[in-house]
Amino acid sequence: MKNTHHRRIHVALSFATCLVIGGLLAASAPQNAPKPASGPTNGPASRPASTPAQKAAEKAAARERARWFAKLDRDDKAASDAAIGFAMPAFPEDAELLNMKVKAATDLRGKVIVIQTFTTKNVAGLVAVEEARTAIANAGLPAEDISLIAVHTPEELDNEDSKKARAAIEKRKLDAPILLDASGAFCDELGAFRRPIAYIVDRQGNVRYAGLSPIGITATAKELAAETYDPSIAAKARDEGKVATSSDVVFPTFTDAVGSATDLRGKPAPDLAVQKWWNAEPNTRGKLAVVDFWATWCNPCRAAIPHMNEIAKAYPNDIACMGITDESSRDFDEGVLKYRLNKSDFAYSVGLDSQARMKNVFGIRGIPHVAVISSDGIVRWQGHPSSLNADVVSRLVAANRALVTASGGGAGATGNRWSRSRR
Repeated sequence: MKNTHHRRIHVALSFATCLVIGGLLAASAPQNAPKPASGPTNGPASRPASTPAQKAAEKAAARERARWFAKLDRDDKAASDAAIGFAMPAFPEDAELLNMKVKAATDLRGKVIVIQTFTTKNVAGLVAVEEARTAIANAGLPAEDISLIAVHTPEELDNEDSKKARAAIEKRKLDAPILLDASGAFCDELGAFRRPIAYIVDRQGNVRYAGLSPIGITATAKELAAETYDPSIAAKARDEGKVATSSDVVFPTFTDAVGSATDLRGKPAPDLAVQKWWNAEPNTRGKLAVVDFWATWCNPCRAAIPHMNEIAKAYPNDIACMGITDESSRDFDEGVLKYRLNKSDFAYSVGLDSQARMKNVFGIRGIPHVAVISSDGIVRWQGHPSSLNADVVSRLVAANRALVTASGGGAGATGNRWSRSRR
């Protein structure tokens, strides 16, 4: 797979583009399935199937965690995620602080901090602050363990003495600590723009989560409050003089066995080779590629279709899901009829490559087998679909978003939007 955003898929003889990744939630099915006597068989199963109770619990946990996050557009998500892992921004010198007992962000170390951006320009921003306060209260933590900072974006702060904003704050009786970020410097460092976004900072002073919903604020507040504060460990500062590049992005690594296949994790993925697409050709630009090697005759493969659908639907802007079979067109068509498969059953692309070109490079001896490939063409994850849980997928998605942002691809540059908008 070539390291470029302009990959091409050659329909007919060879389709080349960046491959696929991903997974979320747990899919059911054992590692391998024997093929009927009419054709070759795959190797022995290397991973036992999850029990129905385990699968139900995994799906329930994934659904609950998904509720932690608000729905953000791609730019907002990529920009806010870039703040994760770094120190909470310092209070800008030109910022006005209301209802605050502290004068610097470092004075808050040791406490869990919820940052809720908002604007008095519309009711949604004011409601976001109130919802954040309620979510903090629902966590049931002592006041000395957690605090809220409502950060007013530059909107409505360009008038003299911010009179409109102050009047709206007083009318709403918002007595929470408020930072009026007239220059947008604080918001730019967080990656926050016009839409209200909630962040949470751990006791050490690092941003741990971004784009939280009220439910997410409550859950993560409890999680971070349980951690021990170590004053000898400094928060992780950004290198302000360094421009982020794709080489700065660190992807999570996994050590679990990949199953019946060659381990290509951390290595360049093979070119996407497809003779024809049965339904729709996938758009892989700037996305993780989640490639499921499967076949119509394979019972576990068919059982994993709902799982692949969940992945495709959960991250439509971040993941390109696809299923690749090495069946001939005739065998595939017969399998579709025999097992009553319809195009409407698939929320992702399905391709045919009777030469098994990609499958052979991966050395796959048992299906279903999934390979997850980042947008720079590197294999990041391999294994059985059931191992692609919500945590694995979210970590890979976050890393690929950072990669896209650093390389200037995808939706474009997302940093410093307030300072750019004021030029």
